[in-house]
Amino acid sequence: MVAYTGSAGPVRPLLVTASEQRLESVLRLCAAAGVEPNVCADVGAARQLWPRAGLVVIGDDALDEVASAALERRADVVVIADESPDPQVWGVALAVGADRVLALPRDDSTLCDALADGVEGAGQDAPVLAVVGGCGGAGASSLAAAVAMTATRDRSVTDRHGGASVLLVDADPWGGGLDVLLGVEATPGLRWSDLTGTHGRLSGAALSRSLPRVDDLAVLAWDRGAIEPAAPETVRAVLAAGRRVHDLVVADLPRHLDTPVEEILARATSVVLVVPDDVRAVGAASGVAEGLAGWASNVGLVVRRRRRGLPPELVADTLGMPLVATVDDDPRFRLAVEEGLGPLARRTSVRRAAREVLDVLGPELGR
Repeated sequence: MVAYTGSAGPVRPLLVTASEQRLESVLRLCAAAGVEPNVCADVGAARQLWPRAGLVVIGDDALDEVASAALERRADVVVIADESPDPQVWGVALAVGADRVLALPRDDSTLCDALADGVEGAGQDAPVLAVVGGCGGAGASSLAAAVAMTATRDRSVTDRHGGASVLLVDADPWGGGLDVLLGVEATPGLRWSDLTGTHGRLSGAALSRSLPRVDDLAVLAWDRGAIEPAAPETVRAVLAAGRRVHDLVVADLPRHLDTPVEEILARATSVVLVVPDDVRAVGAASGVAEGLAGWASNVGLVVRRRRRGLPPELVADTLGMPLVATVDDDPRFRLAVEEGLGPLARRTSVRRAAREVLDVLGPELGR
């Protein structure tokens, strides 16, 4: 067998084995996890990669050689064996500092998760900011897109993962489409329909790479035409994957809080309710606010102001939530969107409000 290695980047897993059977098993799981391993048939080739690998997987065939090589102790080492490994394997695995011995194929799912964690990290998940309109036409989608794009340009958002730093999720299948608002509706990439049936562990890195981009913003939107809402387990898997590899997730939610939407609300760090400053809008928003109260304790208000409207402070008092920002009707914003320039193309009221939202909610979002 010819051993091979990819680049010596710090996040690749390392597989040490001379067994074709072990190699085939792990490569299959790597493909499922969306990761590319460095593979070495002997310890000599593995020595340089050993300290920098995200995860080290040692085949039981190479275990004695690894033990005799006296490599430096490190975390995230696993040994793979048959379903009924030799009892001696456990002792040698302990000697090389392995965290566990996995029996394949019984422990395939455990190894798949470990491989993904080795690349994407198992640290703190990214915060989620959910934006909801209190009534139709409130401008929640515009604000969500502007907040997400502003965050990508913010120096306090560090790109830890080598890809998009912010993920914008269109969770409203009956909305106008965030990809249209951002001018990327014709850009190739995954949409919600491509993720139908997804459940369990999803590679965050593979997901992020496959989405349409606006600069450093990854966008998950809907196809045009007939829409079937995503299943709760799909939303759960996608959100978990996105949170592992981005620094912030911004979700544009519909007003009807169904089960898929509740999957996002249950994980939201902060929620922003966007409400126009008229009596009917405030009345409609009170029902939405009541529904949000059952899922989120940290709900802030953005008031969309028009001439002779209710004072923003009165709207906040009526709904019983803190005022985060105000946003004015702005023809420059509508013109920029219609021209496909995006929500930050001009210095508009929406752009200013997005900055205020991030400034006010920054501590809660870990910024």
